[in-house]
Amino acid sequence: MAKIIVVTSGKGGVGKTTSSAAIGTGIALKGHKTVIIDFDVGLRNLDLIMGCERRVVYDFVNVINKEATLSQALIKDKRTKDLFILPASQTRDKDALTIEGVQEVLEELAKEFDYIIC
Repeated sequence: MAKIIVVTSGKGGVGKTTSSAAIGTGIALKGHKTVIIDFDVGLRNLDLIMGCERRVVYDFVNVINKEATLSQALIKDKRTKDLFILPASQTRDKDALTIEGVQEVLEELAKEFDYIIC
């Protein structure tokens, strides 16, 4: 069973995305298969921090809406063997995330990953 780590705050600009990237990378460097999910729908900064912004084709909302599969949306990090990124949508707002949709994606990821960073 995967361990899910949630990095959260009610305030913007406090380093949630940067911390998530660092924690996820550190865990993956220890040999644990890790995915970092960008929940900041509308802003989408995780892929920029991780240097994979040009590789985004599908995003978290596409997966929730069944417009893409997880394997289509996940981006494998080029520098860290066991690290994957699930980018947020840049064109939608947070209302696109449903409890049921997020739960379904997390359950599917938990089958394949040791750690899920949200």
